[in-house]
Amino acid sequence: MKYRTPFRAARPGAGRAWVTALTAVFTTAVLLATPLTANAARRAPVNLGSAASFAVLGGSAVNNNNFTAVTGDLGVSPGSTVTGFPPGTVTGTTHAGDATAATARTAMLAAYNDIAGRTPVTTVAAELGGTTKGPGIYTPTGGAFTITGTLTLDAQGEPDAEFIFTSSTLTTATVSNIALINGAQAKNVFWQATDSATLGVNSTFRGTVMAANTAQALSGASVFGRLFTINANVILAGTTNGPATRIAVPVEPATTTTLSSSANPVARNQVVTFTATVSAVSGSLVPQGQVLFKEGTTTLGSGFLDASGVATFSTSSLSVGTHQVQAVYLGGDTFDHEALVHFAPSKSSVLAQNVSASLWSSTTTPAVASYQDNRAVVVGVKFRATTAGTVSGIRFYKGAQNTGAHVGTLWTGNGTSLASATFTGETASGWQQANFASPVAISANTTYVASCLTNVGFYSVTRPYFTVQYDNAPLLAPADGADGGNGVYQYGGSNAFPTNTFQASNYWIDVVFTPSSA
Repeated sequence: MKYRTPFRAARPGAGRAWVTALTAVFTTAVLLATPLTANAARRAPVNLGSAASFAVLGGSAVNNNNFTAVTGDLGVSPGSTVTGFPPGTVTGTTHAGDATAATARTAMLAAYNDIAGRTPVTTVAAELGGTTKGPGIYTPTGGAFTITGTLTLDAQGEPDAEFIFTSSTLTTATVSNIALINGAQAKNVFWQATDSATLGVNSTFRGTVMAANTAQALSGASVFGRLFTINANVILAGTTNGPATRIAVPVEPATTTTLSSSANPVARNQVVTFTATVSAVSGSLVPQGQVLFKEGTTTLGSGFLDASGVATFSTSSLSVGTHQVQAVYLGGDTFDHEALVHFAPSKSSVLAQNVSASLWSSTTTPAVASYQDNRAVVVGVKFRATTAGTVSGIRFYKGAQNTGAHVGTLWTGNGTSLASATFTGETASGWQQANFASPVAISANTTYVASCLTNVGFYSVTRPYFTVQYDNAPLLAPADGADGGNGVYQYGGSNAFPTNTFQASNYWIDVVFTPSSA
């Protein structure tokens, strides 16, 4: 029977508890300052193909003694010898020299040769214990890798990141450990030995071993990965009491991650809250752990899932333009009664978060909030953008006496109406915003007019104001006289194009602009 069920830990205190091992290995840590390299992010994944379901695959034989638990398929090819089962157990299918084993061997050889040809390769000290490694390809000085103590593999917030170690031999010490942090996954760790590999007594090991000659797991070793050999045998030294030596294909419960934002677009310097929701693909258990909110390889912020599987991140520092934001769940431990389940990482779809520019911020206020003029009037401002983009709406500052209906309009410089919107849901005072049904494209360095009709008057004003050009990149309002008068108005109850000016007045009309080049 094929193995499909993820590991669940034994209850705390039962022998060499898997809870302890899992918790030690899947620690969430602070991200390294060094970002994931572009090469590491773009590198095609190692493909095990039909060998992926095998936990053990020997070239000449698989030999076991005492108590060993293999979770996944077990195979031999081109040999056909399998010994020691029982007392060893296989939760999966045994393929001793059959066609399935031969096909898996071919796939394993392809992966082995793929790894052998990968670049760039970084040369590091032979002793990996006590070090932290990011994604990449590593080879040792002297040809032999050893692990004494703990090797930490840091995916730097990229769950698909791969770690490849190539050497002549690999030897791990007694009770050595490989810890995975920040989204690193055992399925993405590969150990290529051109000679042999030996995993020490009671060691905890992560990744797929592909050895040209022998590969052996000593008594009490816990291997979350695979043991493959090309030419020789896989040797499994089981235990005589206590937890069995274990080799398990790294299968973790799958998750899905979705991402939303509190508003889109948001104005520059306005707080936007991103909400990530992580769910198990099957079952009702709610995943726990950390979520990163990323733009490309840059981490904007992070949060931890609550009891409902929701994490949030708020920021007001996004620059004007479109930001491709993604939520990355790093995986995490969740208790299902007394069993510990480690959920697999997942990523949301990319959310295009637009941050708009305006001439004035939401904290800017006029000299006079409600000018004592109760006639219906259209007031407006001439503006330009230094880059092409879209205007999605009109803003205006409202004084407490300006209680009437309001209509915002975008015009060309010669008076052609491009879009209008009626303001709804207004507050008693302060900045108000109405969005068009669809954003309107505008050209760079071209004069447009934004206006607001108020049927009761009492508009806001500061005068004089446009005696010089006002700049808030990528928008500007030309100085009075540079392109006709600025600070324009037109009395009357209809939504007419404003052309009159008076003393370079600012009537506090604004636009919501998003550059198309961002």
